[in-house]
Amino acid sequence: MKDKVEDRVLADFKNENLFSESYNNIYKFLVNFKTVNDDSDFTITEQELIKKVLENLRLSDTMTYELFNILKYLKIKYGNIDILKKYENIEVSSKVQAKKLFEEIKNISLQKNSLEKIASPEINKKKISLNNRFSHIYVEKKILDNKNTLEILSKFRDAKIIEIDNYKEVFSSNNQDFHLQKLGQNLILASNKPNMIYEGAVVCEDFENDNFYYTSSIINCVYDCEYCYLQGVYSSGNIVIFVDIEKVFEEVEELYNKLKSLYLCVSYDTDLLAIENICSFSEKWYHFIKDKKDLKIELRTKSGNIDKFLNLDVLDNFIIAFTLSPEEIALKNEKYTASFKNRVKAIKELQNKGWKVRICIDPLIYTDDFEKNYSEMIEYLFSEIDKNRVIDVSIGVFRTSKEYLKKMRNQNKKSEILYYPFECIDGVYTYSDKLKSYMIDFIKEKFLKYINIERIY
Repeated sequence: MKDKVEDRVLADFKNENLFSESYNNIYKFLVNFKTVNDDSDFTITEQELIKKVLENLRLSDTMTYELFNILKYLKIKYGNIDILKKYENIEVSSKVQAKKLFEEIKNISLQKNSLEKIASPEINKKKISLNNRFSHIYVEKKILDNKNTLEILSKFRDAKIIEIDNYKEVFSSNNQDFHLQKLGQNLILASNKPNMIYEGAVVCEDFENDNFYYTSSIINCVYDCEYCYLQGVYSSGNIVIFVDIEKVFEEVEELYNKLKSLYLCVSYDTDLLAIENICSFSEKWYHFIKDKKDLKIELRTKSGNIDKFLNLDVLDNFIIAFTLSPEEIALKNEKYTASFKNRVKAIKELQNKGWKVRICIDPLIYTDDFEKNYSEMIEYLFSEIDKNRVIDVSIGVFRTSKEYLKKMRNQNKKSEILYYPFECIDGVYTYSDKLKSYMIDFIKEKFLKYINIERIY
């Protein structure tokens, strides 16, 4: 739903006698950049200011695109782009000077300055209720009689069941809205395809384990984290469960018998614990590896749904890993997840039952209150849990591919996190090397009060 374009045209801005085709394209980009009834829209006055500065700077297309994203970041964060006024009457005589001014604008946007931030909207940390989701469940015909299918369907008596031939008919259809679908997710039950085990990515930590692999029996997540890469991967916000998980077990067992040891992550593309009450996959993995001491599983979560594991014997090769964020980020940017304190409570309860846990501070998100928020988070964490029952700690900054970030920004046009002026390094957007090193070193220093350096990754 967009305004009629003609209602938003700036006076004379599309006049061919005044602007080249290149700048008409920039104008079209700017118009499409806006969304209806969005407080982070550029006002007409701001659009005119941007137009004037662009005329002066004559930046390359790439730098023009980056400048728009920088200005969007400033608009989201401060509610205005007033810093641009300094550049509206500057006459630029060379590309070198234009690039220098561009870098100056970028550096200003990265500074912790005295600009007044706009007030954050009131945070409403809604609890996840699976009973209010999945009004429609799509089921591949070939697995209608599968025991796991029947078990899942038994928990949604009021849902409409729709038979399909292939899950992609629904999940991969055109014109979907990821976040709109998150508000009323549908469930798709499908059959596993061959070769569901993948080698671990180089950007993921292997914790010094040999034979690092991952598998995904579920696509998408019931949570809706603002920075989640899944919105860059998939156009659909609906959830796919490949119900015949036993096929995955067969593949894993074959690989395990071949390699003799295996480190397998099972919840990269979803949060298994968050929907454990639907499919019980976490418990199924637990029983599958119980007699395989050299098959190590990592189950990563932002959930507090650990009741099943409080009643199960501790397995050293079953690693429950909690992703933690400062309370402010957990409340504001990790929709539907357990709060930070509830995650800490879950860790404490597991430790009291003899479990050791992994702590993941990944992704680190840089904000003006970075030091304060993360310091308080770590201090509170170790005031509540047993540091001796922490297996290790994983630290990583926000990073995502160029293609994913573009899609993620389109899905989150008001995200201060995603519109941060990242650096693009080898096709991956992340913080600058200097800032990244500072963030990681700062967090490491805080953890070293409690955890040996050998256990920090």
